[in-house]
Amino acid sequence: MKKQIFVVAAVFFSSTLRAQTDTTILEELVLTPGKFEQKQSRTGKVVTVISKEELEKSAGKTVAQVLNEQAGISIAGANNAPGSVQTVFMRGASTGRTLILIDGIPVSDPSMIYNEYDLNLISVHDIERIEICRGAQSTLYGSDAVAGAINIITIKKDISKPFNVKATSSFGNKNTDA
Repeated sequence: MKKQIFVVAAVFFSSTLRAQTDTTILEELVLTPGKFEQKQSRTGKVVTVISKEELEKSAGKTVAQVLNEQAGISIAGANNAPGSVQTVFMRGASTGRTLILIDGIPVSDPSMIYNEYDLNLISVHDIERIEICRGAQSTLYGSDAVAGAINIITIKKDISKPFNVKATSSFGNKNTDA
């Protein structure tokens, strides 16, 4: 008897419940993990994109600090001063196995042992988005991208003007930035 009442109640409540009727069309996201822009659904790779909106929420942080908050990425020296060695570890791979790109061009410091790049030299305000491609990217970018690649896409809105000036300021108290 109890089972019959339960079944009748379940049928009654399930017939009155409705699914969401509102639909939202998401903006198409274009990535460059294959050296050419394409949809994320067509890449077949694990890609994370840090958008301009997320970067604006990270005001006062450096690029290294923003990347250090991502899953699977650990940056030794993310809170160090500019000019210090910052080592990028992705997915447990050793240092020098993650390729850093700016607008698709590999960057490194040849004076460092593993060609690390000082991520503090790039301002968060000059970045449009950051694409993080996890996994072996060595078929596209060479042996330096065994663990993955981090592509930093810069803002290009003033590219047609012959002369551009940008300024950034920050302040703080007790040796902290705002």
